[in-house]
Amino acid sequence: MSQETFKVYVTFIDGAETIEGPLNLQKTKDAIIRLHKGPAAVAGMIQEVKIVDILDCTVFLSRKNVGLFPRK
Repeated sequence: MSQETFKVYVTFIDGAETIEGPLNLQKTKDAIIRLHKGPAAVAGMIQEVKIVDILDCTVFLSRKNVGLFPRK
């Protein structure tokens, strides 16, 4: 049985983009915390964080540190 993996797409306020992954579930959770509470997030440098699964379905989306998907 294989583990599900995810990719984390990060867009910074200057338009630069980076992709992390494939990441397992625990590393993906760690990335969400880091990208929402870490130094770059506190400094307001992150425009968007999008996480997609292996089928390229969006499973998490936030803009300017506000979660948009999934909705609570």
